[in-house]
Amino acid sequence: MKMKIVQEPTIVIAIMEIGEDYTDRLITIKADRCSLEEAKKEAREAGYRVIDECCHVVPTTHEVHVIVAVEPE
Repeated sequence: MKMKIVQEPTIVIAIMEIGEDYTDRLITIKADRCSLEEAKKEAREAGYRVIDECCHVVPTTHEVHVIVAVEPE
């Protein structure tokens, strides 16, 4: 029986500015661990206004994308 080595997925945190007619990726960070709540807290501490209802976690095959939506300044 062969054992398969399972690697923890990379976490990609994307802070996205959401406007009326556009979206713009402001920051992309790779991390070993991060929850959605931790990512939103970091965005708030960086001075962004987080849009809670537009924030999501999107698992893919090799990564987990944590999308934090923020309002334009």
